[in-house]
Amino acid sequence: MKKILYVLFAVMTCLFVTGLVKADGPSYEIQSYRGTLILETWDDATYEEELVYHFTTSYNGQYVTLGSAGKMPQGFEIVTPPLVEVEGRTLSQEPEVQNLGDGYQVKIYNGGSAGDTVKVKVTWQLKNLLYVHRDILLLNWKPISDGDQGVKKVELQIIPKFASEVSKSELNIHTSYMGPDASIQKEGANYIASLKNLKRKEGVEIYAYWLKSDVASFGESDRDTGLMEEANYHRTEAGIVQKRTWIRLFMKVLLPILVLLFLLLAIYYRHRFMQSVTSAKVFPKNSRLYEIPNNVAPLLMASIVYSTELDEISPTKKHARGAFKFDQLVQATLLDLIDRKNIICEQYDTHTVLTIQNEDTLDEFEREFLRLAFGSQKYCRTDDLFSDYEISDSLYKYASKKDQDEIRERGKQAQNRIDAAISRVAQAVQQKIQTFTLPSYYRPLESGEESAGRKSLFFGWAAWSIALVAGLIAYFVLNWLSIFCVMYVLVMWILPTSFQGKFSLYQRDGVPTELGAEQRYYWDSFRNMLRDIAHLEEAEIQSLVLWNRLLVYATLFGFADQVSKVMKLRQIHLENPSMDAYVYTPFRSNLIHSSRLLSNYGTTATTASHFTVSSGGSSGGGFSGGGGGGGFGAF
Repeated sequence: MKKILYVLFAVMTCLFVTGLVKADGPSYEIQSYRGTLILETWDDATYEEELVYHFTTSYNGQYVTLGSAGKMPQGFEIVTPPLVEVEGRTLSQEPEVQNLGDGYQVKIYNGGSAGDTVKVKVTWQLKNLLYVHRDILLLNWKPISDGDQGVKKVELQIIPKFASEVSKSELNIHTSYMGPDASIQKEGANYIASLKNLKRKEGVEIYAYWLKSDVASFGESDRDTGLMEEANYHRTEAGIVQKRTWIRLFMKVLLPILVLLFLLLAIYYRHRFMQSVTSAKVFPKNSRLYEIPNNVAPLLMASIVYSTELDEISPTKKHARGAFKFDQLVQATLLDLIDRKNIICEQYDTHTVLTIQNEDTLDEFEREFLRLAFGSQKYCRTDDLFSDYEISDSLYKYASKKDQDEIRERGKQAQNRIDAAISRVAQAVQQKIQTFTLPSYYRPLESGEESAGRKSLFFGWAAWSIALVAGLIAYFVLNWLSIFCVMYVLVMWILPTSFQGKFSLYQRDGVPTELGAEQRYYWDSFRNMLRDIAHLEEAEIQSLVLWNRLLVYATLFGFADQVSKVMKLRQIHLENPSMDAYVYTPFRSNLIHSSRLLSNYGTTATTASHFTVSSGGSSGGGFSGGGGGGGFGAF
C-alpha cells in the first residue's frame, strides 16, 4: 500500500511541476476579462468579450474561442464570423475563424514585442441561448472554460433588454467548488458579476432566470418546454451552495484539523520514544579524542560499538542502514590486514598484486573475509578481488521479455552466493565477540518503547496518506492545487520517513546501554578528531601517534582523504611499505576501486533477480450542468 502511495505522491508532484513549466509559445498574462451578454429577445443575444493581454516576450497574435459543448438549449447557434477589434491597431490580416466541431476559434494575427499591452474585443451573435420554460426564461451557460492562462480580474455583465427593474429574476455565478467567489450587483434589470484570480482552465458558469409573466412577451415560442422550472432552479442552486460549503469546510477546515491531530500524535509518540531510548547521561557532541579508544579490527569495532554487521549493510539489501557504508568497512578491513602485514602489496607498471601472508595468525572471521575477497587464491591483482562473485549488467541490459525468467534465476543465484559469503563473515565476527565476555552494550526495545515508536509511525503515515489523497482529489476532481498543497504533502512525508529509518535501527540493533553510550562517545570523539584533522593546532598534531592505525580508522569513518593530505603535507611516512604506498601512490585508488567491486556485483545481482521488461482535467465541480464553453490564449 505504501508503494502505491509513493507512486501517487510522485505523480502529483510531477503534475504540479509540469504545470509550472511553460509550454512553447509567448509568455504573457491576462490582466482582465470582461464579458457583456446582451439578451435582445428570448431568441437573440450578443456576447462581447474584451481581454487585456500583457506580453513579456514577442508574440504573433491572440485567439479567442466560444463553444457549444455539453447541454445547450434547442436550436442554439453561434453566428459567424464574429466582429474582431484590437484597440489602437488596424489588423493587416483578416482574423481566421476555425470550426472546432463544438464551437469556434478566432485567431487574431496581431504580432508585437515584449512589453506590449493589447486589448482585444470579440463580438459574437448568438441564437437561442435561453431555455424557454412554461414559467421562466432560464440562462445556464458557461462563457469561460478553457483559458490558457489565469485571469487577474473577471467581470461579467448581463443586460436583459426584455426585463425591467421590477421583473422577478435571480442570477448566480458558479466556479469550481474551490474556485473564487463572485460578487454580484444588480443595477435596474441588469446584473454585474466580478471575481478575481481565476485559474487557468477554470470554468465560469452563469445561472439565472427571469419570470416570464414579468418580462416583455414575444408571443408563443416553439421552444417552450411546457415545464414549471422556477422551483427546480432554487433547489439546484441550494444544492450547489450546500455542496460547495461542505466541500470547502471539509478541504479547508476539517481535513487540515484531522491531519494536524494525527501529526501532533505522531510527534508526541516520537518524543516519548526518543526520550525513553536516549541515555540519561549527556555527552558533549563536538569533543575530540586524540588516541584510538580500542585498537581492534574494524569489523569487531563496528559490531561491538555501533552494532553494525557486515550482512546488515550488504549491497544486496535494498534499504540497508548502518553506522558505516559497506564499501568503507570492506576497504578498512583490507587496510587493517595490510597494516598487520597479513596482506602485502607489490606494485608493477600496470597493476598491483595483493598476497596473503601468515594466515595462521588470523582469527576465523578474518580468514572468512580473505576467502570472500581472494576466493581460493593466495594472491591476486586488485582488479580481481571478489572475482568469485562477478556478475555483469550485460546479463540484462539488452535482454528481451522471453529471457526474464532465466535472468531472474541467475541473478538470484548470484545474490544468494554473495549473501552466504558475507553472512559467514558476520557469523564469525559474532563468534569472536562472544569469546571476549564483554558486558552488553545494547539492550532490546521494551514493549512500551516499541509501542510508542509504532504509534508514531502509524499516525505519521496516516497524516501523510490523508494529505496525499486530499491533494489528488483537489487536483483531479476539484481542479485545485497550489504549491502550498505540494509542500504540505512533502512535509507530511518527510516526518515519518525520517523516523522510520531511526526506529528500524533501534528495532534491529537495540538501545545503547550506559556503558555502550560511553564507548560510542569515545569513538564519536575520535571520529570528530579525524574529521577536523586538517584544522588541528600544531601541538595537537604532534600528540598523534600510530598514523598507520589512524589511517585504518579514517578509512572506516570516511576521512581517509583528510588524513592522507595531512601526512603528505608533513611528509609523514610509515614503516610498512604497503601502507606508505597507500598514502603516496595510486595504490589507494586501486584499493577503493577493488572495495567497490563487491558492492557493484551485489547491486547487479539484485537488479537481475528482479528483472522485468516493461510493457509497452476536470472542471472542478460546482456547476449546474450548463453547456457552452470558451477560452483564450496567444501564439
